[in-house]
Amino acid sequence: MEIELADVSFEANVWDVKRAFGAILHGEQFYDASDPKARPINFKVTLNAGQGVSNNGSGSIILPNRKIGDKLLRWVYEDRNPILINGRKARLFRTKNRPGRGLKETLEKTPYLEPELEEKREDKLRRLDMGLHVDKLQFGVYYRRPEDPPTASRIFSNEYEISHRDKGAGLLWFEYDHKLIRIQLGDRMTEEIGQNVAIAFSNIRKVAIGFDFGNPFVCFELLTPPMLERERFNRMLTGNDWNDQRKFRQRLDSLNEAHAVVAPYAHHMRIILHTEDDIRKFAELCVVADLKRPIWANVEAFNKGFYSPKRLHEFRNWLRQFDWPVAFQLEALIRSGLMHTEDLLVHFRRHVEKLCKEYPLDAADILRHFSETVRTKNPADTLMDCYLRVAPVNGKPSKGMRKTKASRDDDSQIGDPDMGKFKCYHVTFTPTRMVLEGPYVSQSNRVIRQFVGFEDHFLRVDFRDEDRLQYRWAREVDGSTLLNERVGGILKQGFELGGRRYEFLAYSSSALREHAVWFMNPFDHPTRGYVTAQSIRDSLGDFSEILNKPSKYAARLAQAFTATDPSVSITKNQWEEMPDMGTEPHLFTDGVGTISPQLANMIWEALCTAKPDLRRIQRIPCAYQIRFLGYKGMVAIDERLEGIKMRPRQSMNKFDVPDKDVAPIEIARWFEKPGTSYLNRALVMILEDRGVDKDVFMELQERAVKDIVTAVDSVEQSVTLLRTHSLGFSFGIPWILRGLRAVGMGMDAEGLPANLKGTFLHSLVAYAQNHVLRDMKHNARIPIPDSYLLVGVADEGPAYELEGVENVFSLKDGQIFACIQNEEDEIPTFLHGSVVISRSPVVHPGDVQRVFAVGEPPADKVCFFRNLRNVVVLPSTGSNRSLASKLGGGDLDGDLYSIIKYSPLLPTEHAEPAAYEPVGTRVIDRPSTVEDICDFIVEYINSDVLGLLSDRHLIIADQSRDGTNDPHCLTLAELCSQAVDYPKNGIPVDIHDSPRLLIRAKPDWKMAEDNDPRDTDYYASTRALGELFRSITISKPIAPTESFPDPLGPQVGQKQARVQPLTDPISVALQPHIERQLHYSVNDDRNVAEMRGLFARYERELRYICVTHALSDAPEIRLQEEEVAIGTILANCTQRRWRTDRMHRMRMHSSEIVRDVKSRLYHPTDVLNPDQGELLYGLSQAWLAWDFGMRNSTVFGARSFSLIALGVVLDALFKLGGLPN
Repeated sequence: MEIELADVSFEANVWDVKRAFGAILHGEQFYDASDPKARPINFKVTLNAGQGVSNNGSGSIILPNRKIGDKLLRWVYEDRNPILINGRKARLFRTKNRPGRGLKETLEKTPYLEPELEEKREDKLRRLDMGLHVDKLQFGVYYRRPEDPPTASRIFSNEYEISHRDKGAGLLWFEYDHKLIRIQLGDRMTEEIGQNVAIAFSNIRKVAIGFDFGNPFVCFELLTPPMLERERFNRMLTGNDWNDQRKFRQRLDSLNEAHAVVAPYAHHMRIILHTEDDIRKFAELCVVADLKRPIWANVEAFNKGFYSPKRLHEFRNWLRQFDWPVAFQLEALIRSGLMHTEDLLVHFRRHVEKLCKEYPLDAADILRHFSETVRTKNPADTLMDCYLRVAPVNGKPSKGMRKTKASRDDDSQIGDPDMGKFKCYHVTFTPTRMVLEGPYVSQSNRVIRQFVGFEDHFLRVDFRDEDRLQYRWAREVDGSTLLNERVGGILKQGFELGGRRYEFLAYSSSALREHAVWFMNPFDHPTRGYVTAQSIRDSLGDFSEILNKPSKYAARLAQAFTATDPSVSITKNQWEEMPDMGTEPHLFTDGVGTISPQLANMIWEALCTAKPDLRRIQRIPCAYQIRFLGYKGMVAIDERLEGIKMRPRQSMNKFDVPDKDVAPIEIARWFEKPGTSYLNRALVMILEDRGVDKDVFMELQERAVKDIVTAVDSVEQSVTLLRTHSLGFSFGIPWILRGLRAVGMGMDAEGLPANLKGTFLHSLVAYAQNHVLRDMKHNARIPIPDSYLLVGVADEGPAYELEGVENVFSLKDGQIFACIQNEEDEIPTFLHGSVVISRSPVVHPGDVQRVFAVGEPPADKVCFFRNLRNVVVLPSTGSNRSLASKLGGGDLDGDLYSIIKYSPLLPTEHAEPAAYEPVGTRVIDRPSTVEDICDFIVEYINSDVLGLLSDRHLIIADQSRDGTNDPHCLTLAELCSQAVDYPKNGIPVDIHDSPRLLIRAKPDWKMAEDNDPRDTDYYASTRALGELFRSITISKPIAPTESFPDPLGPQVGQKQARVQPLTDPISVALQPHIERQLHYSVNDDRNVAEMRGLFARYERELRYICVTHALSDAPEIRLQEEEVAIGTILANCTQRRWRTDRMHRMRMHSSEIVRDVKSRLYHPTDVLNPDQGELLYGLSQAWLAWDFGMRNSTVFGARSFSLIALGVVLDALFKLGGLPN
């Protein structure tokens, strides 16, 4: 309803009027704050412009409906309540005008925004509404001459310049809403095409202003290259703003051919403005835009030509003399901007060549650590200082360095190698750069395991934006041209690196989600001959039936590249395919088969042999996710199968493989324990819309927060926290804590004589608490009581009956079976009664269904699943549609299902499952080629919008009064389903055709993912997610200096105060047990000092982990020792997937260095049955290492090094019988 306003104060603005009416409409007369579903009334105010005043005294207020409008008029005139605006009484009149339908719906659905926020934003936009003329734009690098003192100012080398002083205007302005500075090159009046350079606020490390021979300059030191764009100035406009502002800018990889030469290396910027007044205005605008005020500095500029074609050609020719691993590290130094060509070709040439001659097998690793040392150096250090810290000195290796002039025995693998892992080189292509990392340990796959010794011919290649996050296009940006030319060009034409030519090979399904693929360099193999990418693809199987479907063909190839662990091989007579149950397209047994108990035991034994830590797990898994020939999916134990037998199903067979007498079973995942079921944002939103009260979520979170905060009260609570959230496993921290409990140690609140308070372990629990609280606040990741996350398998009962078995107990439609047994549980728990089942991601209200858990099967019937533990069994009978397919279109090839038995979370309102009808598969009229796969990858990267769609769905659900039942949300749910299937069917979703947000501002719970949140961009959400978000406050742990790598290297024995060795609480508690086994507990100082080399080796790799796996390339951004030990990254990140991927890589890398140190301290000839002498020797070595770490506890790396040694000490004591198990 629209109400006319009159006699408004001439000085009042829209915000004054909004405040006046807000005070009334949000008072107790109109708004019941005690009603949890009530929202403050939203309304819109408009004032008519006046001459020389803010308004002419008139305007209007539009309310969501007539009922509120009538009530307001009665309140004013019948109840005689005046409305004062800036002290003046305003008059209200009913009008015949009817608000537009869109505006009416917006006011009814969307939340009210406080006027202060909008007023602040409008003021900033007004003050930033100006442009500054740019005369020159320069790209280059900052450097110091070798003879310059460390305190000298850096010089700017101008490697590429665009001048607009004579030929037209360049213009700089601030875009506050987009958080960037835009520099437009070109003149709208005289030119058709212009170019833009966009600098994101978050990309600016430092800004300096000053004068260079009278020229006013601004120098930007950037973390990554800026965004480069092309724009058609005078494009045709239709008057429809939504369409006119779409995709009118194109992303570029360079501004022109000359810039393309230097763009991969030089991305810092220097601009020359028109007048002295311009740089002062620029400084003021920075402050208005919430940036730091630029500093005044004297920055000289020269054109050194570090990256001229001639100099780059000389560098490439020089690289050819080195082995490829060395060439890779030299390329990495140049491409990371840590050194320029003159540094390597002039100042370091002799040193590098000498290093490679004298230490040919070590040179690449030394250069890898040199790169990390330069990245984290002190400002006062020179490049040569950094080199001398890692390189051999006077022909002698540095402390802890291997002597490998003739051999590398010291670096040889100690212990049985884990064939599921290998050292992988990583390459990331951004629009302008090639970023090189590694090698570091990564998960292997079927293909790479075939070529042992040739692993460095395979590269993991990622395609990402300049900030290393996945490509995300603003609405006005068209990224397809960049992707087709940059990504498509690399995929189809390959690239050269270190003198080798690499060509596209394939990808795995999980890697594609990370926009990553495999490349390889062809090589001669002693038994396979000349190996190329095409020969590998041809050897994988027969894909003739799907060759006209590029996405499906690529997905089938991807099976062979799934990260897996090898297990056992079986012969042709030990497996047989069996038919599926159900009807297409929703089979009851889609993706699941069976396996015999004997074969399951053999697989587990193979995994335990490769990963000895698994032997601590007493319970053998009942189900495995596998890859076998052309099959993929799950296999569950069927106790009716005898001997060595596997029965995959037809739905698991994705392609034919040439007949093989023997074939390996590869393990993608195993399921030895139940997972914890958590709430998440989408599940909270849907359950709230289906009748679950907001207070239920708040109570659950309060209970969870209490458990987290009190985790330091006892060792058992700490262990529960770590195990529940899978933290500290790389270093075995949960197991170490339990070991210390066995020697009588506890937390402060336990009141035991031996206390862990103040130890490194105690501080690690604090980091774990922070990690869990952060996940809870940012993602509503709240553990649910009496609930589990279980892999799904099918009930084989109906198959038994088809085989003639009688008296079979089978699940009926709407029933499930789940039996839970944790490692410490003596008896299993059979779930019985009503439960909720769902599968992530949940988007549609019907993705959450109520079913009945049948409990323990009757003893007098034959039952397939009677002894299955820690899986959920779904029925194989009922309607034509499987239960899995009703849950977000799931299946049984490895999907995890959340089973919630906690009764307050069971929804009171029913919702039908979404249809999830298949949209078909993209088909071409000829057999697919590798170029078709490359085109699909480019299209996938451009259309990978599932995360954006899910985000938009949640935001609209928060903004709308209808929640997830809003028509926009239901449309987005359907698009999400299509986006999930996109990698297989090749049918993309255009994000720009999806429903828009209802209002500009986002709910405050989205603020958590923003590195630089501004209150003008968010509103306080009244939904459960908003309440949950605001109720948690997180304080980041304060890290001591030893948590970070010392740029000078480990100062072993130099910083420590004179403290009696082995007097810390843990040492004191262990000494009696050590004494009983070794007959001494105090170590000789010389023996302790011998651990220095092992520690130096460990510290170097830990330092590399802290730099390489950080979320940012900024030199000041490094992981803390505590983060690596606990397995978390505390830094904020706008893309959760990037943070999760970095954590996964970091955990795998750290697991490997822990494994390396353990094996060097103690490696028995028989892991299962070590003799006493070996155990005693291992104990003595580990006790020395523990002693060394504690003596140097203020040195970076020493505390986590001690933890590794402590794990070996406790393990040896247990096996020697010195501790209760």
